Amino acid sequence: MKKLAILAIALILLTGVVIADHTIPPVPETQGIVTSTSVNAVGNFASATELQWRIAAEDLTDIPPLETGIYESVYTEDTQTHGVGLMLYDKELDVETSGQLSGQWNVEATKQIAFVGIDGASVVSSDTIMVDGAGWPDITLNALICPFAQAPPSLIPAFCNRAEAGSSIDMTVANVRTTSTDRFVTPSGDHPVELNHDIRVSEFVSDVPSRGMASAYMDVLIQEGRGIIIRNSGQDLIGQNNHIIDPLMERIEFSEETTADGAITLFEKLMHYESVYTGSGQGISGVV
Repeated sequence: MKKLAILAIALILLTGVVIADHTIPPVPETQGIVTSTSVNAVGNFASATELQWRIAAEDLTDIPPLETGIYESVYTEDTQTHGVGLMLYDKELDVETSGQLSGQWNVEATKQIAFVGIDGASVVSSDTIMVDGAGWPDITLNALICPFAQAPPSLIPAFCNRAEAGSSIDMTVANVRTTSTDRFVTPSGDHPVELNHDIRVSEFVSDVPSRGMASAYMDVLIQEGRGIIIRNSGQDLIGQNNHIIDPLMERIEFSEETTADGAITLFEKLMHYESVYTGSGQGISGVV
């Protein structure tokens, strides 16, 4: 029996030297959404989830133009069978709008599928998670708890960063697990923006490989400034007499996709994106 094993592990992207993502604080009233699904059936099956989330430091109805900062997140999952088969499906979804610390998530989803098609039936399933943040320069004193990051008072640069990851399968025999997480709402900017998506396709049982197609991808676009402020009045903070100059200073585009098609013994891909403020912007005294 011909077997195909693909192992793609630990795709990690950490942005820049002076990284500007500083998350966004939660709104005063927060919500949680939790769902749990378990199915054990012989027949047809379909399940779909879609989450769209926008949160800003200003009135959403007035964007654009952007005056402060905004984050957007999307999570989707769609699973359905084409024909009759044995389906075991477990799905956990947890959405939390309150500020989350490192190691906690605003969106967390795990899915496990075991499937055997009857008379050529297949299961098709896809997952996508995305986080997109943009903001004008902010003062470290306003965004960070760490006093060493705040001294001397300086700017967190302007940024416009987007990360997306996902996976899909089309299989007649499948043993698949996916995990999707992101964090972008935090109590302070000391905690990084983070996005993760993992997929693992393995044997259905020992010596019986999964059969069909499995694919996973990641796309990232990073655009960063340096946080340059020209002080007219000698003040340390942004004021009416200060002028901010923060042109685009860094642009990174990243894309990767991995696909396997056949008898799959192992297909594993781990994708991680992280962005956090790690340095201060520049202060330049002068007259403009």
